[in-house]
Amino acid sequence: MSTLSVMPIFKYLVLNKGNTEEYIEVEQALTDAPLVKHPITGEPIKRVIDSPSLTLRHSSLRENKTLSADNLQKHGFSVLEKNGSTAEYVQTIGDKLDLEENS
Repeated sequence: MSTLSVMPIFKYLVLNKGNTEEYIEVEQALTDAPLVKHPITGEPIKRVIDSPSLTLRHSSLRENKTLSADNLQKHGFSVLEKNGSTAEYVQTIGDKLDLEENS
């Protein structure tokens, strides 16, 4: 019998000085500590309480096509995935982000 791996998506508020509220969503295990800085920009962030969102490992053909690496790149999205051994985020999809200018 196979086990379904489900990881919740947590919502974070970017604590920037701008007038517009900016939120990011990060897939994390329930046992992971809340993030305190934006994985790309390094800006301070705060986890916010929101309705639950679960990522299930099954979806329709249309959803799979929409979320494919080629389609995400075509529409200008970047994807960061957490490296399990170093706990750092590695960009897997999208144009190379210049993280140095935001440090």
